[in-house]
Amino acid sequence: MKNKEPVPHPVFKVVMNGKDVTAVLSPYLLSVKYTDFEEGEADTLDITVEDTDGKFRGPWYPVKGQTLEMEFGYDGQQLHKTGLFEIDDIVGQGPPDVVVIRGIAAGVKHQFRTRQGKAYDNTTLAAIAQQVARRLKLKLVGKVEPIQIARVTQINETDLTFLRRLSGEYGYAFSVKGAMMVFVKRTDLRNSKPILSIDRTDLANYHVRDKIMGVATSAQVSYHDPKTKLLKHYRVQDTRRATSGDVIKLNVRAESDAQAKAKANAALEKANEDATQLELTPTDGNPMLVAGINFDLTGLGKFGGTFHVIKSTHDIDRSGAYKTDVEAKRVLING
Repeated sequence: MKNKEPVPHPVFKVVMNGKDVTAVLSPYLLSVKYTDFEEGEADTLDITVEDTDGKFRGPWYPVKGQTLEMEFGYDGQQLHKTGLFEIDDIVGQGPPDVVVIRGIAAGVKHQFRTRQGKAYDNTTLAAIAQQVARRLKLKLVGKVEPIQIARVTQINETDLTFLRRLSGEYGYAFSVKGAMMVFVKRTDLRNSKPILSIDRTDLANYHVRDKIMGVATSAQVSYHDPKTKLLKHYRVQDTRRATSGDVIKLNVRAESDAQAKAKANAALEKANEDATQLELTPTDGNPMLVAGINFDLTGLGKFGGTFHVIKSTHDIDRSGAYKTDVEAKRVLING
């Protein structure tokens, strides 16, 4: 990427309720901003328009629940599709008069945000994920291991919070994308092939934080076996990214060696993922930099390596300026 060719003109298309409204919005549009999270939060789409003539506060006022979609990228290239959003929030401010229309990922509906209590008995992690997906009328995507679970309780939690907690305990990244409920093993994400390489010369700015202490080579889980009533220990190793000999020691609730192993691996994976954290802004906006992909970072010496994108923001303004902001974690050290 060091010998860069001229960058084409950034383009986007906005669709509301299935109808292309880009041409209608363009005279008023100040910016479009897409924020993409790998997990933990719902994706958002913000459309900011000027409203000096009051159209967006009057006859064009959006209705909550209407849908939004956007495609973006560069002229002459394949555009990235954001997925489906529902209008969830409308903000007015001024002077000058401006309206911000915010869409939230369509899968995150009211019932998904309702707190409830429920016990799951004599089941598996895969079965729980499938049961919640059916209840919310979502399609479960991803391979979930059939880890046996005698009992787990959802205590006054939303389904989103409950599944995020449960998936994290067993080493999965969980998210809702449109009509899909996505479970992906963190190790699979880490081991995915990088789809592009970014050099120091491609960056407008960057901030990287590399922790030396606390990066572990192993995790040890201690738990009381409910069958034998004995205190048991389970230990897992990972020397690929560790820079110290630290050991993570955890006391967890586990019902079997399989559960203890999964929770120990998840804890070790999470701790070492957080070791090197990166924020960057390329010189030119890049639609390939979306949450969930891996990329190689070069030209930064020991700060380089393979990174995994956990959040990206793509912002295009009325002048045609296109900016991409990325948050990422290192999954592989150079060399």
